[in-house]
Amino acid sequence: MENVKTETKARKVVEQQPKELQSVDLDHIGWWDAKLKSCVKPLTKAIIARLKYDNLLGLDESLRGGSLKKGTKSAELLEMKRRFPHQVFLCRAGEIYEAVGIDACMLVEYLGVTPMGGKDSIPKAGCPMVNLRQALDELTGQGFSVCVVEEVQGGTQVKGRRKECFIAGHAHPGSPYVYGLAAENIDLDFPDPIPVVGISHSNRGYCLVYVSETLHTFFVEDELTEEAVVAKMRAHRGRGVFMHCSLHSDASGNGSWGKKGVLWNECQSKMQEWYEGDPVDMLLSKVRELYALDPHVQFREIVVRPGERPRALYVGTAS
Repeated sequence: MENVKTETKARKVVEQQPKELQSVDLDHIGWWDAKLKSCVKPLTKAIIARLKYDNLLGLDESLRGGSLKKGTKSAELLEMKRRFPHQVFLCRAGEIYEAVGIDACMLVEYLGVTPMGGKDSIPKAGCPMVNLRQALDELTGQGFSVCVVEEVQGGTQVKGRRKECFIAGHAHPGSPYVYGLAAENIDLDFPDPIPVVGISHSNRGYCLVYVSETLHTFFVEDELTEEAVVAKMRAHRGRGVFMHCSLHSDASGNGSWGKKGVLWNECQSKMQEWYEGDPVDMLLSKVRELYALDPHVQFREIVVRPGERPRALYVGTAS
């Protein structure tokens, strides 16, 4: 219900904006607004108060550095953000990687950095270039994807003219970003791909869907008990949890979500997002949107043979 209220609030704000903004940014602003509601640090809450929910960056144009006029750095960044709306943007600025607006709030909350600028400027935060790898590890560890924007190096810089920028790479959980770091004389550790996990409920029990963006595969485990779902979630780390609206119904009576049982408690510590429609097809659509994939990208199902199910232990045998 909290997510629904948050999205409703963001929707009311955006509905007052031009139709172009409504169609492009509405759902994505609501998505980020829900993430901001989960922030708890006082420093983060202080800069959240300076955000304005009428653009994907959360910039207030009345503050210093907030202009979104064509040709400004913020306007260029906004266009990039619209291409990858669910990613945190880190932009190279000399010897640091900088984030603004909503993205700056994520850095303050999850990296523990101190905000830059005063109360009359837009929220800003950054990390030194030498700490880029650590910053990416921290953000992807929290389930975020990160888009890294680099400056064009070399050539003669014209005085008063901004350096050209380009999207150099993306970091996802289980899919590290190595641009600019591969030349270092170190061993790169590529972790196993971290899947996106979806949970749904039916009269046959609970269903877990694991989707791997890296491998473009998915597999389904059905007819699970609530305890089995919790055990599998603890054994296999996933990137947040997509929870199907069927969890609210518990029509068959074999679940305890509405009673705030063990599964409900397990999900509270994870990044959550609700979805509707077909539990598998809509989850695949969410993954395409999350990773900015082409809508026509196909995912291959991996069918795991269950084998012979264990038989119940009779009392006589146990005795």
